[in-house]
Amino acid sequence: MRRILAIHLRSLSIDLAQRRRRRAARHPGAPTTSCVLLSRTSSGRSLVAARCNEAARRGIRVGLSLAEAQALIDPRVRARHGDPWVEELTEERDLRALHALGQWLMAHFSPVVALEPPDGLFMDVAGTERLFGNEEDLCRAVLRAMHRLAIGSRLAVADTVGAASAIARFGRTPRQIVPGGDEAVALGTLPVAALRLPEVTCDALAELGVESIRELLRLDRDRVAARFGGDVAMRLDQALGRAFESVTPLAFESPPQTERVFEGPVQQAGTIAQVAEELVVELAAELDRARQGVLEATLVLEPSDLPPRRLPISLSRPSADPRHLWTMLRPSLEAAHLGFGIERIRFVAVRSGRLPAQQVGAWEPQEATRATTSQPLDRHVGELVDVLATRLGTQSVLAARAEPSHLPERSYSWIRPQDHRPKGPSKPRHTARPSRLFSPPEPAIFEGPDGPEGPPRRLRWRGLAYQVRRTRGPERLARPWWDESPAWPDGSPHTVRDYYRLETSCGRSLWAFREPKHGRTFIQGEWT
Repeated sequence: MRRILAIHLRSLSIDLAQRRRRRAARHPGAPTTSCVLLSRTSSGRSLVAARCNEAARRGIRVGLSLAEAQALIDPRVRARHGDPWVEELTEERDLRALHALGQWLMAHFSPVVALEPPDGLFMDVAGTERLFGNEEDLCRAVLRAMHRLAIGSRLAVADTVGAASAIARFGRTPRQIVPGGDEAVALGTLPVAALRLPEVTCDALAELGVESIRELLRLDRDRVAARFGGDVAMRLDQALGRAFESVTPLAFESPPQTERVFEGPVQQAGTIAQVAEELVVELAAELDRARQGVLEATLVLEPSDLPPRRLPISLSRPSADPRHLWTMLRPSLEAAHLGFGIERIRFVAVRSGRLPAQQVGAWEPQEATRATTSQPLDRHVGELVDVLATRLGTQSVLAARAEPSHLPERSYSWIRPQDHRPKGPSKPRHTARPSRLFSPPEPAIFEGPDGPEGPPRRLRWRGLAYQVRRTRGPERLARPWWDESPAWPDGSPHTVRDYYRLETSCGRSLWAFREPKHGRTFIQGEWT
C-alpha cells in the first residue's frame, strides 16, 4: 500500500526571488526593497507575471505592465525602501530549484520523491513516517523544513497521487491527512479543477452547473465520458484509487567518489597512504574531465573494529589538482588512528564547483601546453590559503572581500576563504581609493592659510611634519540615510566627513579627512 505526501509550493518563483533579494540585502549599504515582482515579455511589453504579498496588498495584480505596477507604490515607500525588486520569470531556473529541492527531500525524509512541475512534489512515505513518530509528526517536520528554507508550502497525505495533489492544492488547511478509503469524502467539496483537468473541460462542466467533485460524482459515468472524453473518468478513478497512477521518481545523485575494498584489514600506514593517494588521483581525473573541481571532500576510513573515520578538507576555490588535494589531506591521514586495520577507503567529493576555462595551445599537445604554461597567480594564492587553513585551522585564516559601500570602513569585510556563499552586488564605481587603509584612522594636525575650513598646506602626523605640495578635494562622505546606527563604524559620533588627497613634498600620497562639526583631522589611508 502506498501513502503519498503531496507538497504544493504555492509561490515557488516568488519565494526563490525573495531569497535572492534577502541575500543581496545582507551586504552593507544595500537598501531593503518592500516589493518583489517577476516579469515576462509579451508583444514587446514587460508585464507582471508574479508578485509578492506586499505587492498584492498595494493593488498590483498579475497582467499589469511594470510601469503601472510601479506607479501603484506610494512614493514615500519608494523613497524609504527603494524601487521594487524586479526579475525576469525563468521557468528553467525554477525547475532546477525544484529538482534540487527534491534531491534534498530524498536525503532527509523519503527515498522516493517525484516532481510535479512547475510547483509540486510527491513523496512515498509508507513506512518512513515511523522515523518521525507518525504521519502528523512527519508533516510538521516537512513544514518546519520548508519554513527554514523560506518556501511557502501546503501538504496532504492520501493513498493516491490524485487525491493528495488535489487536497494539497485546493484544501482548506495547509496540512491535511486523509485516512485510507476516505478519498471520496475529502474530495467532495473541492472544485473539479483539483482533478488536474484541462481548463476547457472545467469551463464546460461549469456551464452545466458542475463545479465540485461531489456534483461530478452524481453524474452518469458513461454520459460524462461520451461528452467530455475519457480524461474525466480516468482522473476520477485515479483520485479515488480505482485506477493505478504511476509517477517517475527522481534518481538519487550520489556525489562523485572513488573507493578501495581490501581482502582483509590493512594496518600498514604506508599502504593506506598509497591507496588514498591513488583514490585522490582517480577522482581528480574524473572531475577534471567534467570540468569540475573539489570544494569540500572527505576521506572515509572504515576500520574493522571502530566506526568509520572521516577526514574532511575544504578549499577556497574549485580544484582538480591531485597534488594540491593530497597536500591538504596527508597531514590528517598521518594522524588518523587505524585501529586493528582498515577494510575500506572512500574519497568523496561532497561539494564541487565549475573549473574556470584554461587557455591551451593550438598546435602543441595539451599535456605539453599545461606543462609549459604558467599557472595564474590567484591559483597559487588559493593553494597557499588552503594549506594555511588546513595547518592553522579555518578560523585562523581570513580573506578580505569588497563590499558595495562608499564608506571606507564598510568597503570590505573579513570572511573565511572556504565560505562559498553567493556574492552580493558588485562594488559601485567611485573615485580612486588608497591601496592601504588605516584602522582606526590616525589623528593628525592640519595647518593652512585659509583657516580650519580650508585645504591643508602643512600637516603633522606620527611625530613628523610634512609640506603639502598638492591637494585634491574635498569629497564629502556621509552615512546612508537609511542607516540608523548612532555612529560611523569606527565609533566616530559625527555623520559627515570631508576627504582630501594630499601629496607631500617627499612623495607620499595620503588620504585624509576633516570632521566639519568639530574640526578634528585624521589620516585614513595611503597610496603605495
